[in-house]
Amino acid sequence: MSDFIEFENVSKTYEMGEVAIHALDDVSFSIEEGEFVVILGASGAGKSTILNLLGGMDTATSGKIVVDGKNIESCNDRELTLYRRSDVGFVFQFYNLVQNLTLRENVALGDIGCMWEDGRIKKALELAGAAELYLQEEKGLERSLGHLEADGKDLSRGQWQRVAIARAFLADAAFCVLDEPAAALDPLAESRMYENFLRIFRKNGAIMISHRLASAKMADRIMVLDGGRIVQNGSHEQLMREEGVYRNMYLAQSSWYQEDMGMREVVRGETASGVLAQDAQSENAGGGGNHG
Repeated sequence: MSDFIEFENVSKTYEMGEVAIHALDDVSFSIEEGEFVVILGASGAGKSTILNLLGGMDTATSGKIVVDGKNIESCNDRELTLYRRSDVGFVFQFYNLVQNLTLRENVALGDIGCMWEDGRIKKALELAGAAELYLQEEKGLERSLGHLEADGKDLSRGQWQRVAIARAFLADAAFCVLDEPAAALDPLAESRMYENFLRIFRKNGAIMISHRLASAKMADRIMVLDGGRIVQNGSHEQLMREEGVYRNMYLAQSSWYQEDMGMREVVRGETASGVLAQDAQSENAGGGGNHG
């Protein structure tokens, strides 16, 4: 397969008065068409900077960014708009959904041409785990979202994020960039969502920006950012064999999940013991009454 995305010696420096912040430092990588890549790193590692540069929302200080043969650094505003609509689809952590629009309209912003294709819109919502938003509403897809209208339906943060994800599923972009797409979901819903991402975006490919490692094992490749540089690049199995940032992050997060699951088991055990004790007391009380 040919390279679809190329970063060539890309650096990004932000000037804040006399202070220079090097968000990216001579970063180079390529991603093939159809490849599923996860970019990991702690806060401030440079993940969001890559996202902003790839989306044409910021420009590099030096270097070149090529997507599907186009140098996006040289695109004008109109070309960038077309690029975001057809070449790369985005799901941002801070989803850009519009209150006062209907559920149909919010999802169809992923592909305006599908505005009246109920089947495709409903399928996108189902894949995003948000089918209840039209199944449980009398107005279905015509329900206004948000609280700007009297009959509008206000959504939770997780529900808003699912609508944003449905928009990405609807869009037929050549490549998809996902910025912490499941941050507002619980671990079980997050795992199911990643499986849907992998199935839907496997044909064209995707980049997922994250600091959570639940998605990493599903990826074809993992790139680890630290201090604005790529410090590791490989599969989950390869990186777990190395002493490095990824292995440390994975073990730390695994430990946290295990502790969390252990606490849940303890709570369940204590709850069960309490119920059994109450049942025993009730039986004893009832038994005393019968013999008396």
